Amino acid sequence: MTQRLLAQREAIRAGTDAQALETAIDPKTYILGPGDGVYLNVYSAHTLDQDLTVTPEGRIIVPQTGQIDVAGLTVTNAEKKINQLLARDYKNPQAYLSIRKMRTMKISVLGEVLSPGVHQVTSMMRVSEVINKAGDLTDKSSLRNIEIRRADGSLRAKADLDKYYFTGDLAANPVLEGGDVIMVPRVMKMFIINGSVGTPGTYEYADGDKLSSVIALAKGLKPGSRIDSIEIARFSPDDQNHARRIYVNFASGEDPEIKEGDVISIRGTSQYHLPRVVSVFGEVQYPGKYSIELGETKLSDVLRRAGGILPSGSLDESLVIRRAGVGSWENDPEYIMIERLKGFDEKRISDDQFNYYMARSRQLGRSVEVVNFRALLEKGDQSQDIIMRDEDSVWIPRARGFVSVIGCVSNQGNVGYIEGGTYRDYIERAGGYTSIADKSAIRVINSKSSTYINPRSDGDYQIGPGDTIVIPAEKHDFWKNFETITTITAQVITIIAGIILLRRL
Repeated sequence: MTQRLLAQREAIRAGTDAQALETAIDPKTYILGPGDGVYLNVYSAHTLDQDLTVTPEGRIIVPQTGQIDVAGLTVTNAEKKINQLLARDYKNPQAYLSIRKMRTMKISVLGEVLSPGVHQVTSMMRVSEVINKAGDLTDKSSLRNIEIRRADGSLRAKADLDKYYFTGDLAANPVLEGGDVIMVPRVMKMFIINGSVGTPGTYEYADGDKLSSVIALAKGLKPGSRIDSIEIARFSPDDQNHARRIYVNFASGEDPEIKEGDVISIRGTSQYHLPRVVSVFGEVQYPGKYSIELGETKLSDVLRRAGGILPSGSLDESLVIRRAGVGSWENDPEYIMIERLKGFDEKRISDDQFNYYMARSRQLGRSVEVVNFRALLEKGDQSQDIIMRDEDSVWIPRARGFVSVIGCVSNQGNVGYIEGGTYRDYIERAGGYTSIADKSAIRVINSKSSTYINPRSDGDYQIGPGDTIVIPAEKHDFWKNFETITTITAQVITIIAGIILLRRL
C-alpha cells in the first residue's frame, strides 16, 4: 500500500503545472483562496491522502469527512482546522497541506498603461509583473506613486517601482490579492540630484522621500563624495525664481525629508578614482609601476620602493622622463610658422629658426628632467630629489662605462670612461687627430638629451659615460649638414627608447 501511495503522489507531482516562484511559499503567510490546488497528507490515515481544490465559496471538502472554510486563512491555520475536523474520527491525525497549484485571479489595471482593463494572473504575482501583462507603462506613467486599491475603493498599498528596480526592495513591489485594482497615475512631481552620485539626473518625487532614499535611487555615492556639506536648493511655491539653500551634514547622520522640486548637489573630489603612478625600469631590484601621492612622493621614495639601483646601473646616464605637461606645438606660434615654411619654402628658414625647430621637436616628443642621480644618491643633495608627477618614467640603464669617439681620429670606437676626463683626453686615447680633422668644429652629443655641446666654448661641461665625441673633417657647411643628421638620429633614438619603455609598461 505504501508503494502504491508513493507512486500515486509522484504521478500527481508530474501532472502539476509548473509555476515560477521567486522563493519557497511560506505556509505561515500564504493566504488560501478559491481555485488554490492543495494536497492533503494525513499521517494516521493515508487513505485520505488526495488532491483537493478550494471551492469558489472558499471551502475545502474532505470526502467522507466534511468541509471547512479556508478562504482568507494561511496554510498553517487551514491545517489546524482540518486536524480539528479529522480528530472527531481519528486519534492524532497529523494532517498537512501543501500547495500544488496556485489559483488564478482577476486584477484590474487602470491609468497610464498600454492595455488597461481586467487581466487574469496567478497569486504571488507582484505589481510589476501584472503591469507587464497590461502592455507595460507609457512614457507619461508614474513609477513611484502607483496605488493598489481594494474592490471597495479603499487604499490597500502603494508601489514604488523605481525604488524596487534601483534598490531591490520587494516591499516597494507588493504581491497582489484577488479583486485588487492597480491605479497608475501620470508622473507629476519631480526632483533633481546632481554631482557625485552613480546616476545623476531628474527623478520622480514620492511622499516620504528622504535624502538617504533619493541617494539610493541615484545608485549611491561615488568615492570621494563630500557628504558633510550636501546642498539642497528648495523653491517656494510662491517664488519659483529664488531658492533657499540648505546645507546638510549627511556624514553626521542628518537625513532630512526631500520636497518636490528640490535640487540636490553633492560635490566630489576631482579625479578621485584615477590611479596616479610612475614607472621605474632598468637596473633596479623591482622594476614596475608605483603609486604616488601628488605633490608629496619624491624620486628617492620611488627608487627606495623599487629596491634601489643595482651595481650594474649607471647613475650618470639615468633619466627621469616626464610625459605629463610637456607642452604642445598648438600654443607655440613660432613653431607653427617654421612648420609651414618648412612645407613650402625651406630656403626662407634661417639657421636660428632651424635650430629652434629641431630643439622644440625633441622637447615635444619627450621632456627629460634635469636630475643628478649621483649627487642625490651619493652626496644626499636634496635639490635633486624632485617631486614625481603622474605618468613619469624613471629609466636606469646598464652602465656602459665608455665614451664613443667618431670622425677624424686614428682609431674610431669606444674609449673607457675617464673620471673627470676632457674631450682632449678621449681623442688622445683614440690615437689623436687625422690630418683632415676640423678641430674648431668638435662637438659632444649628450647621452641623456641628445643635444650637442661645443666643448671648446662650454668649459664647464663634464663628459659622461655614453656621450659621443664627434670630430668632423674640414669641409664647408659640414657641421650644418651633420647637425641635421645627428638631430634626426637623436629623434630616432628617442622614438626607439620610447617604444621600448611603452612595451615594458
